Order: sequence, then C-alpha cells, then structure tokens
Amino acid sequence: QILLADLNTEEGAAYREANAIKPGVVTTGSGLQIEILLAGDGPVPVEDDWVEVHYRGMHIDGREFENSWRKREPATVAVADTIPGWRQALVSIPVGTRVRLVLPPELAYGRPGGGHIGPEETLVFELDLLAIVEPEQPRDRDEWEKPVPGLR
Repeated sequence: QILLADLNTEEGAAYREANAIKPGVVTTGSGLQIEILLAGDGPVPVEDDWVEVHYRGMHIDGREFENSWRKREPATVAVADTIPGWRQALVSIPVGTRVRLVLPPELAYGRPGGGHIGPEETLVFELDLLAIVEPEQPRDRDEWEKPVPGLR
C-alpha cells in the first residue's frame, strides 16, 4: 500500500505537471486543474445547492471507473457532499458548462483511496453541469412504515 501510494504520488505529479502547460488549462492555488470544454451561461451554484451533473471519472492512464452517461442517467448531488475538487469546480462554473478536471489526491480521495481509487491517486473527470435543482424531499411515510417508538 505504501509503495503504491508512492508510485501514484510520483506518476500523478508528472501527469499534473505535463497537463498544466496544455493550452486552456488553468491551475488554481489548491492544485485543481480546470479546462473549459464548453462554456455555459447559466447561474453558478453555491455550496448549499443541489446540482444535476453528468460525469466520467478516469485514472490518469485513461481507465474509467465511473460514467453517468453510460448509465444514461445524470447524478443529482449536494455540492457540499462532493469531493473537494468537485466542490471547488462546481461553485466556480455556470450551468451549461462542461469541464475537464484534474484533481490532485488531496482534492480527491487522498491517502486512503477508496473502491477503485488507489492511495494518493490523481484523478481526471469530465463534468457537465446540467442544472441547479431542488433537493428531493423525503416523502411522508404511511402509518405502517413509521418506526415503532422505543425500538431501533
């Protein structure tokens, strides 16, 4: 795990360094790299908003680990509940924008990684901000669905 983290750190730094000099790529103070693929002109979400997005997550070698387009259904997420790199990007782009993000590990899943993500892994996302939406409200439960008082 330690060796893999060291390898991912080294390969990710080299990838981000090469990506940073590509035309159109902006690197923020936090290390997030943003490339605007399609500029939108809608409102810009704030951290308290819920958004509808299509996205594709990739390792730096191009292998996909997630793709909402393939599932044919956009994701609806609370901006505040996303990983730090997404959160930074979402509050800085207007609805209708498609971006390519390169996230250093500290803005993604960091040292522990998770699921298909290795420790200290740099990640690449294509993110399409479709809309700011109202969060889904919990529905009223029927009487028979309500928990029994005193029981867990």
